Amino acid sequence: MKLLIDKEKFKKPYLYVFLSIGIVLFTIFMVGTFLDAQIAENIYKENSWFGYAFDKFGQLTFLIPVNFCIVGIFIYLTRKKKDWALHLFMFKTVYYTLIYAGTIIYLFAPLMSKEEKHIHELSVDIFNSLVFVSLFIATNVFYKLNPTFVEQRNFLWKAGLVIVYIITISLTTELLKNIFSRPRPISSVINGTYEYREWWNITYAFGFGKNKSFPSGHTTSAITFLGLALLFKKDTLYYYGVLAIAFLFAALVGSSRMVLAKHFLTDITFACIMAVTWFLVFENVFLKMLNKKLGGDYE
Repeated sequence: MKLLIDKEKFKKPYLYVFLSIGIVLFTIFMVGTFLDAQIAENIYKENSWFGYAFDKFGQLTFLIPVNFCIVGIFIYLTRKKKDWALHLFMFKTVYYTLIYAGTIIYLFAPLMSKEEKHIHELSVDIFNSLVFVSLFIATNVFYKLNPTFVEQRNFLWKAGLVIVYIITISLTTELLKNIFSRPRPISSVINGTYEYREWWNITYAFGFGKNKSFPSGHTTSAITFLGLALLFKKDTLYYYGVLAIAFLFAALVGSSRMVLAKHFLTDITFACIMAVTWFLVFENVFLKMLNKKLGGDYE
């Protein structure tokens, strides 16, 4: 199930895809630059099931690519290190218990608190629990259908590169949040607690690390799925499938944050621009260096 397609056929489309992504994101970002406040005011909906559902989904989306890499590493080590069988079995048992039970407990945490519950919380938590468990199961199905996937010569290094990518964009997001310290739309445009401030107006008026609207951390978490493309060659449908899913997740999570007035349009689009920029750096610099040094790729 490699779904390989002629390399020359995808050589130009690869460039066109990222050029198109860049143009679309930049255009939307510029629209938000001039219309952030108006869009936030008109799109806000306090009791939105969609908003609550994908807001919660965005908190843990980064676990999907991380889990994909960890499962692959377990499979790789199980095949290559036969004498580690018992230890790996114990680690896998602990890991699967934590990833499944921990995710469900986290998503249902609001229901266990004594605070007043929102009407959508139960259905949202059930929805998200089912989605995450399904995606975790889908990861195991993928490896079953692609038994040679972990046999690429530098699989462990590439899996590590994916995790480093996720950490990098997460840290970059947090750093920028503290630098821009932009009031969220709910506290500026909707409630008027703070004065509305454009993304480029860096004043530190509300203290270092406060508000943290720009860029969107939830969107960053959602688009970390993009990192999995580092594991696939550019001439596979899997590669382009990963790109499509990453931006679908980002669109769903980003729009949910806007519906709840937690982020502006520029917060969402800049998070995507930043993630794509880092992805291109990792793919065209670090991954190339890795392949040049170690050789091999997914054949």
